[in-house]
Amino acid sequence: MAKLIPSGVIQLPNFAELQYNLNERERQKQLQFDEWSSQFAKKSGRYLDGDIEAVQISYGGVEKALKDLARDPDNVDLRRKVREANAGYNEVAGTAQFLADNYRQQWSAWNTDPDKFDLGGRNALELFDAERTTKRDANQIMSLASNPFTLMPKYKYDMRSPDQIAKEMIPTFDRLKKDFVKQDGTIDQDKAEAWAREYLMANQSDPNELKNAIVFEGVSQGKIGRNGQITSRADLDIINTDQFAPIAEGLGINFNDKTVRSFMSLIPERDVSAYEKGVIDQKIALEYAKLNQDATENQRKNKYFGIDPAPYVEKVSYIDKDGVKKQREIASGFMVPIDFAPIASAGGKIVRFGKINGEPYVIEIVNEKQMVKNTEDKVVEINVPVEKGRKAKESDLSLLRKATDGLSDEYIKILPSSQRTAATFQKAVPSQQGFSLESYLKENGLQ
Repeated sequence: MAKLIPSGVIQLPNFAELQYNLNERERQKQLQFDEWSSQFAKKSGRYLDGDIEAVQISYGGVEKALKDLARDPDNVDLRRKVREANAGYNEVAGTAQFLADNYRQQWSAWNTDPDKFDLGGRNALELFDAERTTKRDANQIMSLASNPFTLMPKYKYDMRSPDQIAKEMIPTFDRLKKDFVKQDGTIDQDKAEAWAREYLMANQSDPNELKNAIVFEGVSQGKIGRNGQITSRADLDIINTDQFAPIAEGLGINFNDKTVRSFMSLIPERDVSAYEKGVIDQKIALEYAKLNQDATENQRKNKYFGIDPAPYVEKVSYIDKDGVKKQREIASGFMVPIDFAPIASAGGKIVRFGKINGEPYVIEIVNEKQMVKNTEDKVVEINVPVEKGRKAKESDLSLLRKATDGLSDEYIKILPSSQRTAATFQKAVPSQQGFSLESYLKENGLQ
């Protein structure tokens, strides 16, 4: 049976419109994707030559994620991967830019003042060139974020020398000086040296003081540091090692020995106040003698008249049990200085005469033969003028008597036998006219 077809118009789809609408929807989706993906564009930067490749590779991961997403723009997982890839790229690129900026700052600082930096003996240009060109991957770049390329400044360690320490000790010693003055007014050198060593021992209980001693002497001997300087903290780290301990002990001893020698050279051999007192006492005693001296007018015009005697101590050098050269007092007295008009003697020139331990005494300048190296480094013998003291001979007394018109005898008569008796008779001398100093000394066994 034949099928009946209803009459009327059959509506066919508008394929052109459908295609247009489909294309429009795709275009809108692409525009939305392009707008969203534009935030992941590659950043421009001035990177170091060795970091450029790692930055490019890092951005390559972003491009790959974007291509995957472009095929399925609405895929949430693909969008997340784009964000993760871009975040990783930003970290690498940002750190690479930071390293490049830091590099340029270091280069500028070195060019401005190269002496401020410690290159550890390396060539600066080679150091900078290696930092600029060495290839690094992303992980290596990121690891430098907290430890970028940095030139180390020259390390400055302020050291105090033995001479400086010795000078610092003087004010403290001056406050205690009276405890070191012997009866004759001189400073007890052995006692002063012992005090100096005890002072240093106590001072170096402070670790910083002990460290200063070891470092200064270590640098002086070339055992630490470079070219006589501490240039880095590493130069100091060596003194804390077990291997360096025996060396450090020796350095500390050497430093203290130098400090003590410097200190001993700064303190006086005689206490000033005691010295002045001795001179004053001697002047008073001399005035008593002058009051009773029937000096002639010619004697008063004598250039050797009215000279003030000065205290004098005779010492002898010796080597102690530790091998240290020291001096010991063996006699004391008073001498009349005539340096302004020395008297020629058989051995040289007498520059002082007087009385030591009750005996007439002279000090003369004599020529002593010594062996020295000349400018050609050859050992030659030369005459060196030195001061020597000895007991006066009768010929010396006769020579002095003649040159001084007899005043030398008068001086020797009125001088006390030693410094010990000078203050004693001064306290006992009565203040009265007609007193004879000579008779007083004889009566009291001082002459």
